[in-house]
Parts: sequence; structure tokens; C-alpha cells
Amino acid sequence: MNRNNISISEHKLDNGLKILFYSYCGAPSATFMVWYKVGSRNEVAGKTGLSHFLEHLSFKRTELFDYGQIVSEINRNGGNFNAYTSRDFTCYYETFTTSKLELAMIIESQRMHKLILNENDRKTEVGIILAELEKGLDNPYSELENAIRLKTYKKHPYRNPIIGLAEDVKNITIQDLQAYYDNFYKPNNATIVVVGNFDQDEAIRLIKKHFDSIPPGETVSFVEKENPQNHLRRTQVSKAGSYSIVKLAYHIPSYDHDDIFPLLVIGEMLNTGVSSRIHQELVEKQIATDISTNVEITKDSGLFTIIATLFPNISHTEAENRIFDEINNIYNHKSYTEEELESTKKRIRSSFEFNKDGTLKYAYLIGYYETISTYKFFENYINNIQKVTLDDIKRVSKLYLTRKNCTVGHFIPVQGEKRVISPISDYKIVPENKQSNNPLPIIIESKTKPYPVNFSKRITSNGIKVLVSPNNISDTVKLYGTIFAGNLYAGTVNPSLPFMCGGMMNRGTKNKTKLEIAVEVESRGATVGIGNITESVNFALSCVKEDFPYILSLLSEILTEPSFPEDEFEKMKKFYIAGIKQRKNNSDFLANMYFKRMIFQKSHPWYAFSHSTQEKQIKNIYLEDIKGFYDRFYAPNNTIMAIAGNIEMEEAFNLVEKHFYHWAKKETIYPKIKPVKLQNEFKQQIVPVKNKTETKVVFGHYGNLTRNDPDYHKALIMNFILGGSGALSSRIGKKLREELGLVYSISSGFTSLLIPGGWSVRFGVDDNRVDIAINALKEEINRFINDGITDLELEYAKSYNVGAYPLRFASNNGIAKTLLVNEFYELGDDYINDYTEIISSITKEQVEETAKKYLHPEKASVVLVRSI
Repeated sequence: MNRNNISISEHKLDNGLKILFYSYCGAPSATFMVWYKVGSRNEVAGKTGLSHFLEHLSFKRTELFDYGQIVSEINRNGGNFNAYTSRDFTCYYETFTTSKLELAMIIESQRMHKLILNENDRKTEVGIILAELEKGLDNPYSELENAIRLKTYKKHPYRNPIIGLAEDVKNITIQDLQAYYDNFYKPNNATIVVVGNFDQDEAIRLIKKHFDSIPPGETVSFVEKENPQNHLRRTQVSKAGSYSIVKLAYHIPSYDHDDIFPLLVIGEMLNTGVSSRIHQELVEKQIATDISTNVEITKDSGLFTIIATLFPNISHTEAENRIFDEINNIYNHKSYTEEELESTKKRIRSSFEFNKDGTLKYAYLIGYYETISTYKFFENYINNIQKVTLDDIKRVSKLYLTRKNCTVGHFIPVQGEKRVISPISDYKIVPENKQSNNPLPIIIESKTKPYPVNFSKRITSNGIKVLVSPNNISDTVKLYGTIFAGNLYAGTVNPSLPFMCGGMMNRGTKNKTKLEIAVEVESRGATVGIGNITESVNFALSCVKEDFPYILSLLSEILTEPSFPEDEFEKMKKFYIAGIKQRKNNSDFLANMYFKRMIFQKSHPWYAFSHSTQEKQIKNIYLEDIKGFYDRFYAPNNTIMAIAGNIEMEEAFNLVEKHFYHWAKKETIYPKIKPVKLQNEFKQQIVPVKNKTETKVVFGHYGNLTRNDPDYHKALIMNFILGGSGALSSRIGKKLREELGLVYSISSGFTSLLIPGGWSVRFGVDDNRVDIAINALKEEINRFINDGITDLELEYAKSYNVGAYPLRFASNNGIAKTLLVNEFYELGDDYINDYTEIISSITKEQVEETAKKYLHPEKASVVLVRSI
């Protein structure tokens, strides 16, 4: 059954709780979301961050769930979960296989009415939220966003960061949180959204069972209105960084104003991609390395923003003036044409279809619009877009996109002193925050069964492996593909050559220029992307069903008939070098780069060269080198494609054969990779950066594990328990975040590909607590190796990995990506069906042996990227 034939159904309980259903046939999974009409707009001066703080604490404990049990039970039942706080709302979700959906209802009914707010939890969480704040202070885009909002809004709470101001966060009391919870977490201030493959009658019965008895209440809130802006405002952030940014923000009306739809169309016109006028004027002329727009649909007056990251040596003034010129062109003599308007509308319609691909994405959109207005806004979205005329575009742009209604922000990279927002050392260990080791008796006991994905595999006459999975999840088609031509195959040639070759693939063919390709793709609302990773060149295609034959023919032209134009090659080199310069002060990038340099030799494909060496490599590549690499490795018999969507198998196979049959096979000899040895001792390297508020840490060593290694699944379960399940439920997460309050996020993982990569733990921590964090991490890893795991941890890890696997097949995107990965690593055609048994058969002894075999903290390399 196609989703286009189903409408949203609405129900309401006696206590005012609204319920919206959107059910369809597909993978046996569903997303359950609860939306509350409360966000940072409801906060008052001195209490910013209350909504976000309460969201954090809502995962701690309820009358039914002890500390940490909410997350543990979701994991045990193979669910995915998260929560979001925004300016207008707070929402929570769980995605399960359908048989486990009642667990989401149990959790959310407890969260709505039985939440326990605890002073010890509050104290620990302050440190975690301050760590999250510090992450934002290390991000130039976040810094500039905060500065612009403070300048744009004088009174309205939209001026404040959603996470809150540091001093406010530290001073929020448990009484503040309790009063906020009691005021806003009411059934008549909430909406439930359920999307997926489920029975609506049974869902209503269960929702009534868990939510009907929750009493309604009066919600009190006052939001101060913003006065109109009547002159150009300016702000700037001067801070250490590697690139300059210009951002423009215009006031626009709220969701319920008729002008919001013309503004959305204008935003899409400017944000098209390569073919947009603003991209051609700024990016192609090397004023900006990238530029994008955003149109806020908010309960109160929001913002229309344009943001550009500048090329080195380009002044803010020049970039700003170019952007203003493009805005003026919308309503002057260079105004847009009917053809451009219709093309923009087609892109919006296609994007609307893409948003139906997956239960979470669709549930989010329904809940979002219902919370700020009504879900009917979403249902009528395309009809209202279709009504927009060129006269509307001119009128609305002249009314809102004016200098007097604009705030301009500049991020200026300078050498400055380090900013510190908090003495996080004030927030100590809270010994009471121990997670319960007792499983709950109430949890759904149904077993997750293997989901039989309908797919078929064939090989074309010239050797392309093609996998096709037809379904009508949405009226779209997704294609993922790969060519064995990544950095892994550079051998003794210039290590930057493979990704430079991949970057040239969509810059022109024998029959079309780069711009002509972009116009053909973007005018249909489709996407075609090509990019290099270490192992391969990956490509992807997304489009509505009716456009698939033509977009596939364009992909064929791009892959099989590249023209490698000289002017585009020189332009690309400049873009890549600009990108390298922009990353020079990026802590995450630097931590990853130096970690690879510590554990791999220079000749190894995983080795990361310094910024200066990368620049030299790019400058020393010539067009003939690109052509030679393409001729050597780009071939049909080195290519895999996976297609999922609203298309029949025979049609898909025939189209691939039709458009790629002329691509000639090649015999390829791949270079040999020298083995890597684990180092013999513990090593630490400090990488100095400018003006950062936290230290980025990578702790790990050579992993010695490939994707098709017999130990892979045992290592998967082992790592899940140790750090792979994230900051809220893993061993190291419980220790460093939940008990010590040192970090906001932390995780561990293997890089297990065609050849082994590393095993690493990654996190950010306050500079003053780095030693505490690393010592706690080493102690926890050693305890894990020496003492082993519990039966309950094993059960949870296996249950999660079995239960979550079918969720991959709830979207065309997930299906195509999974089929491609399975084929790329030669896991076998029956792997999907065998997965449950593979995971279920893993024993406690195997996991503990795997930990001893693959974890070596005494031989770890540690990278600390920090301000000195």
C-alpha cells in the first residue's frame, strides 16, 4: 500500500491528549513520539535552558523506572530513541519493531506524569550540560548564531540559546525544574504521533490504557512580543578560527501568515545547489566555499537566514555585498522567471516525497507542524506551495528581505585568549547515581524475528553487481553504489590522487558541463552525489519514481564519460586547499588526524598526512594523473549498485543494463598493504590549538579487525557493552558521564573495513579534568577486561542488536545502504536472514575472550587537542 493513499487520522482522549496516526504497510516497525508545547520561548530571563535541562533529567528516573532503566530497557528491546528541545517544543521518541511498541507508551506515560526529579541528578547534569555548552563555544557557526540572535531579538525569548546561558544553567534549582514540569508536561499540552506498520485499533487501546488516567491541567505561559526592526543591525564574533563567515538574518512572520509559503519558495530558489544563482555568483566565483539558506517556520516571528563560509583572503564586506546584490535581484530587473519558479516547486514536491522515506522523519514532520500550528499545515503544504506566483515572490522579498529588516553577522578568525564558561570542577561525583542492575518485569516479551527483505541480485553483461529491492514505502527511488577506487588503491602514487579523481567525476562529461548536469538534476528535485572514502568511490542517487530512468542515464554519463575539464580541475584544487586551511583549527579533525599518524605508517592507506603535506600533494597532481587513475580503476566489474524504492525488479535491472552496457571491463591489479603492528607502549601526544574551551580526546590503538573477520560480531557485542551504546548506557558512558559528570558524549568503536583500522574512544572534556577522565577511562577498560561482563549486559547487548537490525529496512535509504554494505564486504546473500542467529549464538565467554584479545589500554595512543 502506498502512503499517498493514506491520510493522517486524529483521535483525542478525554484529558485533552491528541493522537495522530499514520500507518502503512512496510517493515514491521513504528516510531512513537510525544510532543510538548514548551521550549525556550516559554522561559523567562534568568531561567534560560529550563526546557533543555528538564529534557536531560527526563531520562533519569520515574516511579516505575529506576536510575538508567529507561535507556537500558529501550536497548534491551532493540529500540532507537532520542529527544529534542527547540524554541517551540520538546519532543521524545522511540522507534521499535511493532511488537515492542507498547514499551514506548509505558516510558512516555511515565515521563508525562510520574517523573522523579532528584537533586543529585540535577548536580551531575549541570556538569554534563556545561560540557555541551563548551562544545558550542568551539563551533564558529554556533557562536555567530548566538550573537546574531542577541542582536536580532531585543525582547523575545528566541534571542536566547536553547541550551541556556551558562550562569542560568548553574543556578537552576530543583524547585524551578519541578514547577516547570508541573506546568507544561500535561496531556492537554501534548500530542502523540505514531507512524509505521501498526494496527490503529490496537494502538488506541494501548494508548488509552497508559495515558487515559493522567489528569489534564492548566498551562500558564507569557511570551513577550518583539517590536519591528527598522534599521540594519550588525554584530561580529572575533575568535580563534581558520575561516571567515558572513551571515544575514531577516525577520519573517510566524507559521500562520500567508507570506510564509512565498518565503519558503524564495529560500529554495536561493538554496538549490550548484545551479542556483547565488551559488554561481559566490561559490563558482570563489568568494565562498559554500553558501546556504534557511527559512524558519516558528510559532512566533522567525528568521530567514543566509550563511556563507568565505574563501581565504576574501573580505567580509565583499561577500556581504555580493549576497545583498543577489537578494536585490529577486525583485529587480534580474527577477526570477516562470521556468525557475516551476523548477523550484518541483524540487519542493520531490523533497516532500523524500520526507516520507522512514518512520522517524515523517513522524517528526507531523509532530512539528502540529505542535507549532496544526498537522493540516503539513497536509496542505504542497497545495499552498503550488499557489505561489512570481508576483508573490517579488512582493514578499521586497517586504521582508530589506536592509532595515536585516542583521548582519561576521565571524572573524583572530588570535585570542581562551574562553572559559565554567569551573566544571565544582561539579563532583554523585555516588548515588548508580544504574540499576535489575531488569524490569513489565517489559514486552515478544521476540524479534528476522525480517525477510525482498531483493534480488544480478550481474550485468559487463560485470556490474546490481541488487534491487522493490517496495512502495514512498514514491521515490534510492540508489547507492560503490567503485573499488578509493585511497586504499593509491599504492605508491600520490595519496591524494584517488579522492581528487572522485571529485572530478561530476564536473563535466563529454556532452554536458557541470552547470548543465546540475540544472538537469536539481530542476527535478533529484540528487546525484559522488565522493571518495578510504576504500572506495561512493555514489548515490535520489529521485521520485518518474524521474529515475533519466537520472540514471545522467549518472551513467557522469561515471562513464567524464571530460575532466582543465578549468574545473584548477578550480577544484583551490577548493580543496581552502578546505584544508579551514580545518586547521578543527579539534575533531585534528584529533582524528594525529591519532591515525600515531598508529599507522606513512605508506598505509589509513595514515593521515599533515595539512601542509596535503596541500603539496594536491598542488603536485596533474590532470593526466587523474585520467590515468580513472582509466586504471573505474570499471563496471569494480562496481556495485543497490536500488530500493517504488520500482519493479525487472525494470531496474533493464535500466542499468541499458545505460551502462557500453562501459568496458578492465583487469585491475590492486596494491598490497603492509601489515600493521600494535605498538609496545602507552603514548600520548598534545596537539595545541587556539582559543578552545574543551579538550578533544582520542584514546585507542590498532584494531586488527576487518568487517568479515570471524571475530567481528563478537567484537561488536563486546564494544557495544563497553562504549558502543553511547554515553547513557555503555560502561564508559555510565562512568564518565552519568557518575562523574565529566563529558556530554562518549563512544568507542572499531574501524573494521576491508583492511583493519583502529579501535578508539572519543570524547570532549573540560581542560582541567582531562587527567581525571583518562584515568577513569583506563580504569573502566581494565575492569572490563579483568572482571568480564554480566549476564544481563550480554542479554541487553544481544537483544538490542537483534531488535534494532530490522529498523534498517524501514526506509528505501536504509534498505539500499544495507544491501550495498553486505555485498561490498561479501557477507553473503543470506546474511540478513542469518543475522539474528549469528548474534543470538554469541556467549559470555566469547565476549570476554574477545575483550582480552582486542583491547590493549596499556599500549594505547592518546591524542589531546587543547588550547595551550
